[in-house]
Amino acid sequence: MTYGITVNQSLAMILALTVLGIWSFNKVHGLIAGLIFFVVKPVIVRAAFAVDLSLNSSGGLDLLGMTPAVLLAVLIVWQIYSEASSGKRLMQGRTRTLLTVLVGLSLLSVLNPASSIMVGLGGFERNILPNMMILFAVAYLLGRLEDTDKFVKSLLLLGVVSCIYAIGQYWLGLYSWEKDWMRHVAFKDSMNGWLTIGLRGVEFRIFSVFYNYMDFTFSNVLVFSLVLAWGRQWKGGWNVLRRCYFACWAIVLVLTLERTPMLMTAVGAFAIYYLSGSPVRRKVLIWTAGISTALVIGGLNIAAPHLKNTGADKFIRLAELANPFQAGSIQDRVERKWAPTLEIIAANPLGVGIGFGSQTKVNDVARQSDYWVEPHNEILQKTLETGIAGGLVYLLLLISVFQDSRRLLRCSGNIGRLGMGMIAATLGYWLCGMVNIPFSGASGILYWTTAGVVIAAVENNHAAAEHLTNDRTPSTAVIKQPTNGVTA
Repeated sequence: MTYGITVNQSLAMILALTVLGIWSFNKVHGLIAGLIFFVVKPVIVRAAFAVDLSLNSSGGLDLLGMTPAVLLAVLIVWQIYSEASSGKRLMQGRTRTLLTVLVGLSLLSVLNPASSIMVGLGGFERNILPNMMILFAVAYLLGRLEDTDKFVKSLLLLGVVSCIYAIGQYWLGLYSWEKDWMRHVAFKDSMNGWLTIGLRGVEFRIFSVFYNYMDFTFSNVLVFSLVLAWGRQWKGGWNVLRRCYFACWAIVLVLTLERTPMLMTAVGAFAIYYLSGSPVRRKVLIWTAGISTALVIGGLNIAAPHLKNTGADKFIRLAELANPFQAGSIQDRVERKWAPTLEIIAANPLGVGIGFGSQTKVNDVARQSDYWVEPHNEILQKTLETGIAGGLVYLLLLISVFQDSRRLLRCSGNIGRLGMGMIAATLGYWLCGMVNIPFSGASGILYWTTAGVVIAAVENNHAAAEHLTNDRTPSTAVIKQPTNGVTA
């Protein structure tokens, strides 16, 4: 037996120490670095595995796949503990209170006897820590306009790189190291092999347009909405890069012809232009959108028979947009996913325990077989796992985040654009959430991070308004209510 350190493990330690080093100097930059490390790890993991395989004929322990999630969880808990130690209320505000309740219900569901505790802990890690709890840390850290600008610019860079990577991947096919990684790691034992590798990152595919690339498309819908709204103030090179991203994202949408991201992008763009427009422009936008929608649906109805005859899945799925309610994928979800899920929820109102996020085993028979329940709906997923109470809390949480964005939209100046972008992204995510799970995985962690930025912006704007009001208070009132120990 030989001992040694692999490229995978070396990169894990180097990148983790780099993130911790940045965190020690600047927590905002450190948290953003940890977030980027988390969402880009699949590319690094697959490349490192390819190198290790060529050198040692074995990839060794995948430390790199596990490190980003654990590291980010440590940073989040570290910050929450710091805030609690300083006397701050963790359940401050409606959104954080609802998330705290959901975290508690999710943690309890780990102990649900309908699911093994290991599956429960894996699901809790993937869905709650750090995927949703990042909202707490971000809400305390990213409060200044400069921090928000850095965050959105970081997402822009991530979006540009991921789109360019996806376009290259599409034209060149799967890269050789990805083929090796899928053959020797992801699906080594069987087609269900990806379920056995835990934190190695198969479920976090922000760069891939192949093999279930929802994380890539959903994440870029969020990036698109934020950059379209917030990036209007950018000048020079950042504005050029912003336009390049829009072009790359449009190319990806054309190449993939995926219905859901196209609809999400269209809804987001409509919301941003509507919210930022004058009453006259809003009327023009509504008429333009209505006529365009009618023309698209009419064209799809005419072309549908020809598209279906091609035999290509992407064209068949595109043709189904002519009548979404008759789409085969929707009928499949109703019959094989939503109906069974509702039956299980009715029989288990307290939930069946947290799962990996998109698939959940619900009883002893299921655990001994390959049968998994796939709700393909965000609310049904959380209700199945955490019970009716958890599903209700989760629904209220999503509504609360939307309300936070609306509050921010009413703020003057550039900060209102962040609320505008988040509203657009949320509407797209809600649309997608009816048939998929965009609030989990890489797209989910980016969404909850942005929600934390919105909360911080709302609270800081409110504090600034109160400070301005106090400054305008008559001097007699100032004498009665000294501020920060300063008397008149």
